Amino acid sequence: MTSTAVKALTATTLFALIVTVLVSSTPAYAINGHGVSYGPEFGGGSLVQYSDGLQINGKSIDVSKYSQTISTQNLYINDTSDISLKIYHHDGSQNIQHVIVFMNLHGNNPQSYQSNTRIEFDKTNGVSVVDPNNVFKSVTAKVTYGKNYMYLSFKIVAKNPMNTTDLIVRAWDRNLSSSQVVILNAVKIGYMPVTFSSMAQ
Repeated sequence: MTSTAVKALTATTLFALIVTVLVSSTPAYAINGHGVSYGPEFGGGSLVQYSDGLQINGKSIDVSKYSQTISTQNLYINDTSDISLKIYHHDGSQNIQHVIVFMNLHGNNPQSYQSNTRIEFDKTNGVSVVDPNNVFKSVTAKVTYGKNYMYLSFKIVAKNPMNTTDLIVRAWDRNLSSSQVVILNAVKIGYMPVTFSSMAQ
């Protein structure tokens, strides 16, 4: 390989590394659609910043970057768990039309097409679940709308385990502007420890 080719390859590799670092620290943003400057936001947009875009069983989690790694949250079989989202829209929260939580994802660069398990909320049709592994016993959703914030809470009861999974959360508005955040190592579904079960009885 010539020295020129080596230099070109080195420069390309360095550029890819820089882009990877920048993307992981970039705020959540609208990724496509019409009027993308004013799509849904999870706390890291240009218009407003907040650090409680996600709650899992009452624990607030900052998801204002496009991708973030968090301490894995445990969800227990036959126990009600809560995954709640706070989503901002500049033109009013009623513009938010659809939200999907993609699950059963692994690795440091998960993609939504790799997911075979997801929980969805649609403003018109309500909650729906794609669950080929029969993980969930029940999933319900409750939504409230403030002036600019949509508060969406999924109540989940699992009946089968799921290994530690990343989450991708994506939201669309009525103009099809969308944004997403990636949460690495987000949740694990398993059996409740015996000591917890005894205390609950």
